[in-house]
Amino acid sequence: MKAEMGTTDISQHNGPPLGARLRAQRMALGWSLDDAAKKSGVGRDFLGALERHDLSALPTIGYGLGYVRAYARVLGLDTAQSVQDFKRDSEVPFDLDRRDSPHFVPKRKLRLPSGTVPALGVVAAVVMLGTWYGVQLDTVAAPSPVVVAFDPDQIEAAAPTPDNILTLRTTAPSWISIRDERGRLTVNRVFVTGETWQAEVGQNYKIDVRDAGAIELYVGETARGALGTQGTPLKDIDLSLIR
Repeated sequence: MKAEMGTTDISQHNGPPLGARLRAQRMALGWSLDDAAKKSGVGRDFLGALERHDLSALPTIGYGLGYVRAYARVLGLDTAQSVQDFKRDSEVPFDLDRRDSPHFVPKRKLRLPSGTVPALGVVAAVVMLGTWYGVQLDTVAAPSPVVVAFDPDQIEAAAPTPDNILTLRTTAPSWISIRDERGRLTVNRVFVTGETWQAEVGQNYKIDVRDAGAIELYVGETARGALGTQGTPLKDIDLSLIR
């Protein structure tokens, strides 16, 4: 029990899976799952699923990554290392673009003609290299909207947001994809509770979201309400229309 009530940071991976370390760190802080849920903004059932590493109880792998970030942050663990450990423990592909597909597909054994596998490997490598290089060029050329982690201690000290700034803030973890006026992808990931994205009002960005009710809109300091109904996905919403 003494070890359980200590405050040692056990974020470093020395063998135990991430779920066991999350649970041990929570217990070391003396928190119940309900306590952790209130502090992280993630439902207690999902936190329990992370501790058990029960992927079937999570909405998607993408949401699981967001929950891991939020949970590790409030526990005082290394968020980047926790995400990597979650991926390692899951041992499944992490393709967040396939948000409408199952996160696990059973493997099927195929018999291919001799020499097919090496040839396909060369083709795949060329395609992946070309795709990666193209994405890097787009990333360098694309504008860089600001994404800021939510810090409640800085609310009163923060400078007022200018009236010409549009802000999106998440009230719950949600997948968000944003494209600029040329259709280039600038954001494509799960935002944890309290994260924000900002751009100048009137700029031609289009957004896809998994949960419109989890996205609050602000123009300057003025709240414009949620992007849509809770639990409703939206696609191709033109942010330039929000004034």
